Amino acid sequence: MKRYITIVLLLAGGLATAQNKSEKGMDELWGERNVKEANYLKKDYKWYQQAKFAMFIHWGLYSDLAGEWQGEHYFGINEWIMKRAQIPTVEYKKMSAQFNPVDFDADAIAQLAVDAGMKYLVITAKHHDGFALFDTKASDFDVMDATPFKRDIVKELAEAARAKGLKFGFYYSQTQDWTEKNGYGNTWDYNWEEADFDKYLKKKALPQIKELLTNYGEIGCIFFDTPGPIKESQVLQIKDMVEKYQPNCLINSRIGQGLGDFVSMGDNQIPNKPLGGLWETPDTHNNTWAYSKLDINWKTPEEIVHRLINVITKGGNYMFNIGPTGQGTVPEMSSEILRNAGDWIKNHEEAIYQTVPVDIGGQSGLGATRSKDKTYIFIKEWPDDGRVWLPSITGGVSKAYFLDNDEPVEFKQLTRASCLMVPIAKHEAIASVIVLEHENDGLTFQKDKMLSSGVSNILYPHEAVVSGAEQGEERWMEIFGDWHSVATLTNWKEKGSQAQWTIQVPKPGLYTIEINYACDQSSDLQEGRLSIDDVNYHFVPTFSGNIDRVVGQDETRRMTVFKTRKIGVIKFDESGKHTVSISLNDKDETGWIKLSKVILNPVEM
Repeated sequence: MKRYITIVLLLAGGLATAQNKSEKGMDELWGERNVKEANYLKKDYKWYQQAKFAMFIHWGLYSDLAGEWQGEHYFGINEWIMKRAQIPTVEYKKMSAQFNPVDFDADAIAQLAVDAGMKYLVITAKHHDGFALFDTKASDFDVMDATPFKRDIVKELAEAARAKGLKFGFYYSQTQDWTEKNGYGNTWDYNWEEADFDKYLKKKALPQIKELLTNYGEIGCIFFDTPGPIKESQVLQIKDMVEKYQPNCLINSRIGQGLGDFVSMGDNQIPNKPLGGLWETPDTHNNTWAYSKLDINWKTPEEIVHRLINVITKGGNYMFNIGPTGQGTVPEMSSEILRNAGDWIKNHEEAIYQTVPVDIGGQSGLGATRSKDKTYIFIKEWPDDGRVWLPSITGGVSKAYFLDNDEPVEFKQLTRASCLMVPIAKHEAIASVIVLEHENDGLTFQKDKMLSSGVSNILYPHEAVVSGAEQGEERWMEIFGDWHSVATLTNWKEKGSQAQWTIQVPKPGLYTIEINYACDQSSDLQEGRLSIDDVNYHFVPTFSGNIDRVVGQDETRRMTVFKTRKIGVIKFDESGKHTVSISLNDKDETGWIKLSKVILNPVEM
């Protein structure tokens, strides 16, 4: 029998209440990606601000299923398999009798976090399936009462983490509980219109949260999830309890109603621009959070390091997820890759921990941090011509060198730019860091967007001056739960709607120019205009494959497809400031394209 599943309904199903029967989209499912006030300032938050890198662990009964139920494969996030396969609660609870992860070693997992360069650890104490990995008196559906394992996993991991100098936190699903009729989410066993969430909150969620706060020592942070329709009064009950028993515990934004201390970005989401306050990106090693034997799409050491750099140089923390198997071990490939990434981090830790982000104008392939009298330039993309272009600076650089081996680097301060002269051969395989020494806090970068002559240059939506269009964000899943998020320029209102970027060109030359965009069939071949300073060129975008409704054998979902299209070759005859503009040059009542970036690639001559 084929499984026809509508993704939006799967995510939102059961989250509506009797007083609000409308379906909930992703934003409401995750809750606000903001906090109303800087509550963290009243708490001990410095440790979090300097930690930078964390281990997230998704583990539970679903790990035993590993992506398969009754011979059917479920690609995507395996921790949702109970809901996706609509496994009856009675059948799902029986699985606990076989949960016996005898190979689980809390010390080994905590050591993996240390080896990877992580500074705090968060475990799924209870996910949406309702099963608790700790000793709870509020339910017998837990590791101590329902399994032959009978060991408090949360306790063992908390003790192991602290013994190795790691801060400890837990994940708790406060609204969704698919094995409770008064919890949200289970629409195949229970009638959601009859759910009494207040009863669930008082009988299970709050008692369990209290147990976690009072029985497991200091809790550094809590990752709540999918608040959905939870009321502010209900959120306040949870928040007040946390702050009563753990006054310094930091709470993420997914507690709901904007009442958290720090912002959890969307799953796998890394912003293109610096953000203020406390925030983190939760990211996972492959396409699932919990272990699935179907998923070997591991991020490489380079991808992990580059994503870490992208987050910390914009002011956030990077929380990286692993999924142990049903036997309790971390997949060998996942461990090996993490340790390899950790080797790079260890060799460059001076540039990561105890630093603050530095805005260097969004230069492509670069990022920067600072600690007192040193600024660290991260080079992710090595320039073909041996020149790392940076904006002009205020203040002097007394010394420049590679962090890993102290090899000197020539630093040039020019009229409209500064430049690091590096070898043509790539210095390190994954990424390199150059140290700029200067007086304490005495180095300031201009915010000019430099056009590098040695790497691809990306112009992002937030960097543009926009008229007649809007800054937007496109979010979709490639496969179930594998979320993607792309900032865009969208809703181009009329002919002449425009986005314009100002760039600083340090070296004249030829560049190919491309656009990355999503385009519906209705906007196919609708004319656009590219302007370089006062010179106009015309182009047409073509259908990218964007489809509002993809009907597959197993799932029905919306698919956003971005494509890159080369517009042509342009030449900057002079160094200095130039403008690049994209505008709608046709009547298009559909809003035209969703433009994610303009790409300028230097042409070798």
